[in-house]
Amino acid sequence: GDAVKLLSESLEGLAARVKTFEDTATAALGADRAVLEERRREVEAAFESAINELQAAVRDAGATALERWNDTTSSIARQIEAMQAAQVRRQAEREAERAGGAADLAEKDAAVATALAAYCLNVAEYAVVDAALARAEADELAGHTQT
Repeated sequence: GDAVKLLSESLEGLAARVKTFEDTATAALGADRAVLEERRREVEAAFESAINELQAAVRDAGATALERWNDTTSSIARQIEAMQAAQVRRQAEREAERAGGAADLAEKDAAVATALAAYCLNVAEYAVVDAALARAEADELAGHTQT
């Protein structure tokens, strides 16, 4: 139904985001600073859109899910704010040693955020499989009660 169509569209959007993330990682490896600075501005702008989409999905999921996912999004938002604050501090630091340490911390943040993204993809895949199984069971039970 409509939920499956919306899920399919969400997965297509997610696949496109993963491709963009791959491109960003490639630029990071190439250390193209101008491209990376522009990409950071784009990602920051995308945060608001993504959080609005997530909040809409959570609202549609119902009260129980709303509390659980609000806790999750608040936690992620705090991490994003901490990374942005660290970036602002790095801009203020000019000493090579301090900047090198700040870069090390930023790289560790990136590694953790990437691991979190992989975990979230697993959670999403589990939810998709679970939803499909629940729908199949509901359809099966509906078929048995109608005959």
